[in-house]
Amino acid sequence: MLRVLSITIALFFVGGVYAEATKAGDYYVSANRLSVRLAPSTSGSITNTLNRKQKVEVFEVKNGWARVSKYYNGSVEGKSGQVARWVSAKYLSTTRPTDNFTSNTKLEKAIKNSDNYSLYRNNFIKLSDKLIKQGKCNLADYTEMGGWVRSTTHKPKPIYFTYCGGFSKSNKVYINAKTGRILN
Repeated sequence: MLRVLSITIALFFVGGVYAEATKAGDYYVSANRLSVRLAPSTSGSITNTLNRKQKVEVFEVKNGWARVSKYYNGSVEGKSGQVARWVSAKYLSTTRPTDNFTSNTKLEKAIKNSDNYSLYRNNFIKLSDKLIKQGKCNLADYTEMGGWVRSTTHKPKPIYFTYCGGFSKSNKVYINAKTGRILN
C-alpha cells in the first residue's frame, strides 16, 4: 500500500499532473506538446501544436475540449462554415508548469532557459557540452544567451541556435534538438 501511495505521489509531482481547464480564462500548457485541432475531437484536423508552459486564452470548455480561438470562416482552412481551434482541456493548467527536474550543474543552469528545454533537455546538455569540449563555445556564451533559441526560419524542424564567441552571423551555432546533431 505504501509503495502504491509513493508511486502516486511521485507521478503527481514529477509527472506534472495538473487540474484541467473547466471554464474560460488564461491557462498554461502542461503537456510537452499539445495538438491544436479544428474541432473538439481527436478526429479534428491538427493545425499546429502548443509547447509546454505556453500561455493560452480559453474562450469556452465543452466536453473536455477547450476552445483557444474565436470562431472564423472555415474556408481559410479548406472547411465550410465557421471553425475554431480546440485543445484537450486536460492538458491545460491555471498554474505555469515547472520542469520535472532540477539543474545541478553549471552547464544546466546556463541553458535551463532554452526554448522547449524540458522537451530537449538531454540533447541540449549533450550538444552544449560537446561544443565546449570542441572549443567552439564556453559556459559564458550559454549564460549570456540564456541557452538555445528556437529558429523561426527552420520550422517545422526542431532547429535551435545560440551564439558562441560573439554576436555576428559567423558565431551562430545551429543544432537539431531532436536528432542531437550540430548543423554547422
